[in-house]
Amino acid sequence: MDILNLPVSLEKGRRSRGLVLINTMPDIRSGKRDDFMSGFFYFKGQNYLFRIWDKDVFEIILEFGPGIYVAETLGSDYNGPYLTVKSIDVYPGTEVTRDDFLGGIPREDLERRLAAIRASLDQLGVTASCWDLLDSVLADPRLEDRFMIEGAAIRHHDNVFGGLANHTLKMLNILRAVLENNPALRVSADLLVFSIFMHDIGKVFEYHNLEMGEFWFANHRVRGIEFLASLKDEVIRRYDESFYRQVQSVIAGHHGLYGDHPTTVAATIVHYIDVLESQTTELLREQLNTPGSKIRHPDFGFLQDIPLSEEES
Repeated sequence: MDILNLPVSLEKGRRSRGLVLINTMPDIRSGKRDDFMSGFFYFKGQNYLFRIWDKDVFEIILEFGPGIYVAETLGSDYNGPYLTVKSIDVYPGTEVTRDDFLGGIPREDLERRLAAIRASLDQLGVTASCWDLLDSVLADPRLEDRFMIEGAAIRHHDNVFGGLANHTLKMLNILRAVLENNPALRVSADLLVFSIFMHDIGKVFEYHNLEMGEFWFANHRVRGIEFLASLKDEVIRRYDESFYRQVQSVIAGHHGLYGDHPTTVAATIVHYIDVLESQTTELLREQLNTPGSKIRHPDFGFLQDIPLSEEES
């Protein structure tokens, strides 16, 4: 049996049948008549919304949890396209595995881009001491060499292998423009670069191969600060305690209003860079996944699409 062609299946009224991957446990929500299930099918970094209105159908997922299923779907639309699941059952075969659904960014591409952005940031004040420290941090055995492997998310932006590094590199590219436009910031270039690498470092512990890690409930900000604390002496030796505390503030406050509020200028700058990068990536992904010319934004309602290059998307 083939993997379900999810973009095609979203066409309103289309009935389809095939293999799907549920990567995270869906939610049970209250409807006008009864409870229903809302979740996402995952394929190579993209998420496709589904809903199950029949309790007898979604109880199968409640019993077996995330995994590969055989699903019969109907393309539907209400405030945006989604898949109505008419029937679903656990995939009984072994030919198709979870790896067939997972996407990734080649490590050599990430390393090539890191070398390029590193060279350009060197011209804007980043010192060799910063890169030496980062090299030692990323080589720390507790990370298990997974900074270049783990995703930046499971459901949202950059949820592919290599997504964490990809998100970080895109943030560094935005920082480059910020430093070019604000020369006064260049004296703090080391702090900002190091903080961008560290702001999501805890995701190496929060996630594991695009699934929630064992201690997922201790979020990546907590785990990131815990990891940074183990490096305290080395960071202070190279810089000072103020630098170390500033990096702590970035990890704690980079979610802005959706967590501990930023308490430093550095944390606020990294927060805005993080939001710009992640939300742009999310918007483009939503457009690519949504049939028609409009996408639905949770804050702004319907948005008209924007022309995109097929080669780059």
